[in-house]
Amino acid sequence: MNTSNKEIDIRSFNENKTIIIDLMKKNDIINLTNFIIKNNIILESFNINEFDLLIYGIRINISNKMLSFVYDHCHYKTINYTHILNRSEIVTPLFLALYYSNYDLAKTILEKGGNINYKGIKYNVLSFLKKKGALDKRKLIFILSHGFNITYINKYQLIYNFNFSLTKVILEFCIFNNNFILKLLSINKNKTPMSKNAFYELIRNEKGKFEIKEWYYKLLNKRKYKQIEYIYSYEDRNNNANNIQKLLQCANKIDTSDNDFLKYTILRKIEKKKLNVFMEKEYLHYEFNKIYYDKLKKINRFIKKKTFTQLMIFFEENKFIFKDLKKVDYDFITFSILKDVPKSYIKEVLKYCPLYIFKKKWIKMTLSTNNQSLLRILLKSFNENKIIN
Repeated sequence: MNTSNKEIDIRSFNENKTIIIDLMKKNDIINLTNFIIKNNIILESFNINEFDLLIYGIRINISNKMLSFVYDHCHYKTINYTHILNRSEIVTPLFLALYYSNYDLAKTILEKGGNINYKGIKYNVLSFLKKKGALDKRKLIFILSHGFNITYINKYQLIYNFNFSLTKVILEFCIFNNNFILKLLSINKNKTPMSKNAFYELIRNEKGKFEIKEWYYKLLNKRKYKQIEYIYSYEDRNNNANNIQKLLQCANKIDTSDNDFLKYTILRKIEKKKLNVFMEKEYLHYEFNKIYYDKLKKINRFIKKKTFTQLMIFFEENKFIFKDLKKVDYDFITFSILKDVPKSYIKEVLKYCPLYIFKKKWIKMTLSTNNQSLLRILLKSFNENKIIN
């Protein structure tokens, strides 16, 4: 073939391609059919030089019928294939249809054997859409409802890359979903014997699809307490003590200040019903006292070493706790009096103390030792705080 004929062929090829694309844009299957028959055109011959008719068709939003036409006439071996866009982005027809939010095309692709769990590339459909900034609630529900394997959801990705609205969708869709409900109905219908322990195990396995502990870590870091409530609702309530410990351990891991502020904040929110996490009163009391007894040990060390300046710094750093001492069994003013802490420091300590029922005991102790100066300090503090009856 000489150069002139070759140029004519290239020009003819490009002209035919332009006409075909134009007819695809119009979803004009009749005229497209007539055109390729009349001109003896093999449609798949245009899939060269990084161009793909089906991929292009999805990008220009062709109809379902046109997609089927192109797919059939280009004789693709499978609809689960990859194509490189812009010399770097690897896509599949299904991934691309979802990227453009074309759910009708996505359904057609699935009907033709499209695999929602396609693994021919290094990322799954969720990762692809997240990477492109195109993953939203509707797309996620579509993907999950068409058989996406939740085990492909990377734990780190789920906890740290998805916004919480998407996390909620995954939890609500995947835990206690239709399949699980049908399983329970089947057990009931067939009167299958099941012990209470076996039933609880069934529930635990269902809730165990996702590891919750790292969610706590992320949400506590950001002080997202309402979101913590939501995640906690998926815990096994028959294992409540361990669930609480899991939450508090995450708080300790995050709180590097060594003053239990985050842990204490959680306990206070639970106590005040500002965090809807069930905790028995005795257990709550126990956890509060663990914090206070730890503080007592540290106070005792300061007093034994007579490092009273450090003691005052300690009280200042932990004043958020000492203001609530009515919630626990520990009375550090009594402790200070018994340990002969200098009066000037007891006076300072009183600033951090909720002056309540212990006042009579303190007065009695000072009278028994005839410590008049300390008595005056206590009485003055009571008067200033309007506690004396």
